[in-house]
Amino acid sequence: MGYSRFDMSHESDPMVSARTMLQRIIEAPDHVRAIRALAPQAFSSLVRQVGVADAGEIVALASTDQIVAAFDEDLFVGTGPGEREVFDAGRFAVWLEVLLEAGADLAARRVAELSEDFVVQALSSIVLVLDHDALLASLSAGGRSARYADKALESCLCEEIDGYLLVSRGEQGFDAALALILALDRERRPLLERILDRAAAIASEYTDDLDALSSVLSSAESLAEDVEAEREARRSRLGFVEPRAARGFLALARMPLQTDIASTPRDAVTRAYFRALGPRPATGPESARAPSLHALDTPAPLLALPAGPGASTDPATPFIEAMRRLHALAPERYRERMEELVYLANVLMAGAAVDERHLRPAEAAEAALCTVALGAELEARARRTRKDPRATDLELLAVLGECSADLLFRRASSALGARAASAGFVSSRTELADELERYGEP
Repeated sequence: MGYSRFDMSHESDPMVSARTMLQRIIEAPDHVRAIRALAPQAFSSLVRQVGVADAGEIVALASTDQIVAAFDEDLFVGTGPGEREVFDAGRFAVWLEVLLEAGADLAARRVAELSEDFVVQALSSIVLVLDHDALLASLSAGGRSARYADKALESCLCEEIDGYLLVSRGEQGFDAALALILALDRERRPLLERILDRAAAIASEYTDDLDALSSVLSSAESLAEDVEAEREARRSRLGFVEPRAARGFLALARMPLQTDIASTPRDAVTRAYFRALGPRPATGPESARAPSLHALDTPAPLLALPAGPGASTDPATPFIEAMRRLHALAPERYRERMEELVYLANVLMAGAAVDERHLRPAEAAEAALCTVALGAELEARARRTRKDPRATDLELLAVLGECSADLLFRRASSALGARAASAGFVSSRTELADELERYGEP
């Protein structure tokens, strides 16, 4: 259907469901294989729902790809919809403690399999690594700055190892980071030397000039941006949308279209998203290249109609019926539209807000569908010559066959954006009914 995961609304309590699944996996006769058989995103979702602190048993047996997916999901947080997601040192400290539960040497081997840039940034967020000899030389020069620095160091957790002074950046994670570093010293000595060298280079100006904090933070920020870029590249291949890119698309969508849809080029954000997904395989299952609606976990029909007579009063019915006809007549075009709907739902989850919070997955899917349905209606109305207020299934079918869902979303959003109070998208079928009535008269 153009996507590979959906929500767990069929379970009355997702937490209970996740814990039940976790227990079944752990109790399975071949539990190692059962754990590693989980797709990375499914593993990440399970850990997220159970909680990192309670997932130590499966974390210890997970594959590197599963750990990386879980890190991508859990270690980067944003201040709000559409804002940059940055590395959270406190969350990493919790993960590090969980990894160490299985043994420091095993944790060292697991960390050694991760990106070196990531390891340097993650450890540097907990431990300030200083060249001990250079620091002592600087402190020996005396002066007010040296006295303050020496006093500050006395109040910190510190450890000297191989010519480096490891200084705790805060209260959380230093003991765990030190245990990992000592294990790396035993298990992966060359890797540890590179990590400490790079971490010390980031903090090198501390040893010469205590007023150089701002430039040191700039060095750390550069590495952080490299790590974030690696993460975004991985997530883009899975169908995630970076929050700032999502916010940019939604801002663009509210602007008036300068030409008709047939002449409007696809925007840069959308082009980049589908370029990152790559081409669909020429053979194989339909879902092989399907983007995932992030944070959604189990398959469910995005284009579901209510059962019984209520379907006739659902304002999305004409659009859904047109999509069903498109599936029957042009399956490849239907898959494109479904992928585009999932993309738009991901955009809304990453860049939009309701009541100052992120949209939930089901809310984002509903909003994407309803906004595209409105855009298809407006486009069909613009093309028609008859005077009936609503488009027919065949008119909508023609529009869907020719116009991508992202451009239909922009068609609707630009109309909605003309009103100051509008969010720029249709959030529900009730709101869709209101908008169709508003635009219904020719």
